[in-house]
Amino acid sequence: MHPDPCLPELPGLLHACWRQIRQRLAEPDKRLHIVWSFWLTLCAHILWPAFWAVGAVFLIGLAKEFWDRRYGSGFCLIDLACNLIGILAAAVLCAILPKGVFA
Repeated sequence: MHPDPCLPELPGLLHACWRQIRQRLAEPDKRLHIVWSFWLTLCAHILWPAFWAVGAVFLIGLAKEFWDRRYGSGFCLIDLACNLIGILAAAVLCAILPKGVFA
């Protein structure tokens, strides 16, 4: 059995990927995606159940990326990932708050 020649490179590759992700998350635009998705999800949860709120905000973010693809800076998967971070944070907050807070 021969050792995988790529295996010794894996830790360096993972470190480089993590460094790039951290750099991208530090960009002001990415932080705005997180913050806006968080607050939109909280506001949507006031109007709708959690499932619909999360779905609506995700679709808004997806539509914004398609808009950017056609008229703006281009479609960015990292922007979508940042949207999901904000949505997830809001969903967790909504789940741990007492029932009736949004009623």
